[in-house]
Amino acid sequence: MNRILSFAVFIVIACSIYFFMHYFIFKVLTKNLPLTTTWVRFLKYFFFFSGLSFPLSMLFSRLLKFYLLNYYSYVWLGIIAIAFFIFLLEWILLKFLPGFGKIATIMALLLIGLISAYSLYNGLRLPIVKKVTLSLRNLPKYLDGFSIVHLSDLHLESFKSKKTITSIAASVAAIKPDLVVITGDLIEGDISDDNHFIEELKKIKAEHGVFAVTGNHEFYAGIQNFSKLAEKTNIKILRNRMIKVANHLQIIGLDDDDGRRFDYDGPLLDPLIEACDQAKPIILLYHRPTGFDDAVKKGVDLQLSGHSHAGQIPPIDILVQLVYKYPSGLYKKNGAYINTSPGAGYWGPPMRFLNRSEITHIILKSKE
Repeated sequence: MNRILSFAVFIVIACSIYFFMHYFIFKVLTKNLPLTTTWVRFLKYFFFFSGLSFPLSMLFSRLLKFYLLNYYSYVWLGIIAIAFFIFLLEWILLKFLPGFGKIATIMALLLIGLISAYSLYNGLRLPIVKKVTLSLRNLPKYLDGFSIVHLSDLHLESFKSKKTITSIAASVAAIKPDLVVITGDLIEGDISDDNHFIEELKKIKAEHGVFAVTGNHEFYAGIQNFSKLAEKTNIKILRNRMIKVANHLQIIGLDDDDGRRFDYDGPLLDPLIEACDQAKPIILLYHRPTGFDDAVKKGVDLQLSGHSHAGQIPPIDILVQLVYKYPSGLYKKNGAYINTSPGAGYWGPPMRFLNRSEITHIILKSKE
């Protein structure tokens, strides 16, 4: 009952914010532009139906497996977020320059169009490979040059283009990594019977295996669907488990925090740390880029995370910078590292403004 209530509260708050954004933009446009009654009526209906497209697409895709609305609704969600941010800045500006409403609104519309168009183009580009080299304490000489491919947040679902997973599989094959790790949100829906996704995921291989942890969306999509997909591919799921790789690397995989909302334990780091040998490197796989400072104190040498998507588009990219201490990229503290992947895919709008989808190729170097 608590889970249902908290979900209902979340839906009410999210919908209230979402529809307020539409109302705010509609009021700005009709106030600052000399629109005829016909145009005002058209905008009213347009915003009403476009606003409904997102919740309707979620309903249809979950219940009826009908995805036609998803493409429009996700792009519209991105545009409306960008527009709200730009028009909010315009609203603040006009408090100081009240006589420039029309020109400011026209300029805002042009800016929204440019940012949206570029973000859509950039978001649909295939992931880049980013190479990162870092030194780990206690890494033996024989593991110098050990390579890890870090993937996160692919958000695979039935209606999305198959080009991305095909490109990722080819890129990983070209790298020939020693280890592949996936730090959550691999799936957005049930793709456990989709042969194309299965076959491409099976191509993602490494000498020491492919390991994944849960993200919040694995629980939303159904943890049983995630497990079923893993069984059909090369993926081994680490749910609050520690395994040893290459006789020396200790890999800890934690469950996502949202597991608690589905009657699971959530992340349990302490008992796994106690089972580790502090004289050997400890690598932590954890979906959220949080808890790193505490993990370093407990002996973690490298934390691999995702979840933030680098914000994808404004204003979410700004909020991500404010909310997370380690929002995107590689950070170092007391000789330990955290790499927060911006994601190899995207959630919601297929849009990215000042960041790219990424496959991170990590090369470990010995300090000995």
